Amino acid sequence: MGTAKHRAYSFDMKPTIEQVEKDGKLVWRVEAAGVVRYHEQDWQAQWLYSYLMRLYNCDEINPQKS
Repeated sequence: MGTAKHRAYSFDMKPTIEQVEKDGKLVWRVEAAGVVRYHEQDWQAQWLYSYLMRLYNCDEINPQKS
């Protein structure tokens, strides 16, 4: 078996992160490739956003970036 390539996300737009109110709570909203994830804990949102930005900036995974 070969190495796995992360192709779960097709990046047409740069990932975003913002704080929003959801269900009366202030949470983080992370969006990439039309997929939105909400996190109450700061570290979870920051980790996911950093991971998605690394994928976005990777020429092998995101050739249209170059």
